[in-house]
Amino acid sequence: MIKFVVLFVLSTLLIFAGEKVVLPAYAAISALIVVLALFFWGIYKAVKTQRLVYALALLPFTLLLFWMFFI
Repeated sequence: MIKFVVLFVLSTLLIFAGEKVVLPAYAAISALIVVLALFFWGIYKAVKTQRLVYALALLPFTLLLFWMFFI
């Protein structure tokens, strides 16, 4: 998790600093698949079990939306 946070912060800083950040295509596609899988799994489990703890699976999706807003 800490690697994701560091990547999130550093990539945002590098983009705003004007540096060229090159993210390999397989890494971006893999991250997208993981985020979407966690999003739908979290919705399914939260609705099925009615427990709030499964809503934490929506956190990566929310962070991705927040990050995309500031790009």
